[in-house]
Amino acid sequence: MFHFRLEPVLNYRKTIEDNLLKELSEFKRQLSFEKDKLKEMEDERDSHIEELGRVQRGGNKNPPSPPFLKGGQGGLLNIEDVKLYFSYLDGLEVRINNQRQVINGCQERVDRKLTEVIDAMKNRKILEVIKERGLAQYKREVNLKEQRFLDEIAVNRFARERYVE
Repeated sequence: MFHFRLEPVLNYRKTIEDNLLKELSEFKRQLSFEKDKLKEMEDERDSHIEELGRVQRGGNKNPPSPPFLKGGQGGLLNIEDVKLYFSYLDGLEVRINNQRQVINGCQERVDRKLTEVIDAMKNRKILEVIKERGLAQYKREVNLKEQRFLDEIAVNRFARERYVE
C-alpha cells in the first residue's frame, strides 16, 4: 500500500489554495461592485450633461430636475440654477474620480491575490508531482516483486517437472 509521507503538507497546501481562491473571488466581486457603481455615476453624469444641453439649446421646455434646482421662470434655467448645476456636475466628477481610485485599489488587491493564488497552486502542484512520481516508483517496485515471484514459481515448476521425469 502506497503511503505518501508528505500527504499532510499537500492537504495543508490545498487548504491554503482553497482559502486564497475564496478571497480572490470576494475581491473580484468587490471590484465588480465598484465598477458597477462607477458606471452608474458616469451614466448619471452623462444624462445630466445631455439634459442640460437640451435645455440650453431650448429643446426642452422643462428644466432638468435634480433635487437641488429651483427652476426658473417659464421652464428655463436661470443663472443661479446653471451655476448650481455645474457645481453639482463638478462634485459628481470628483466622486467619479474618487471611485476610479477605489477601483484601482480593488484591482491591485485582485492582482496581488491572484499572484498569491498562482504561487499556492505552484506549491501544491510540486507536491502532487512528487506524489505521482512516488506512486509510479511504488507501482514499478510492486510489479518487479510480482514478476520476480512469478518467475520463481515458474522456475520451481520447471524444476519439479524435470525431476519428476
